[in-house]
Amino acid sequence: MNLRLVQFSLGSGNEAAAETLAKELVPAIRSQPGCQSCVFFADHRAGDYGLAVLWESREAADAAAGVISPKLMSGVNEANGKMTAAPRLFDVLEP
Repeated sequence: MNLRLVQFSLGSGNEAAAETLAKELVPAIRSQPGCQSCVFFADHRAGDYGLAVLWESREAADAAAGVISPKLMSGVNEANGKMTAAPRLFDVLEP
């Protein structure tokens, strides 16, 4: 299992743009093969947002990135935001 973490900033006062992105991206991500769960998180005060997605495998995460990344980048650019960290993929360690 893998966790994809994506963080970006839309600046303070852009709650509506964040909500629009969440409504578009979360269902699109959850519909991708291998998606276990997806959450959109927010710090409205700072204007910082992100996605945390659990994937069955690295291959599923990478395949979905090809579909979702352009949508995410377009939405962030449209809101005059910026990526604050490169998307990262982590191995999930379970007992």
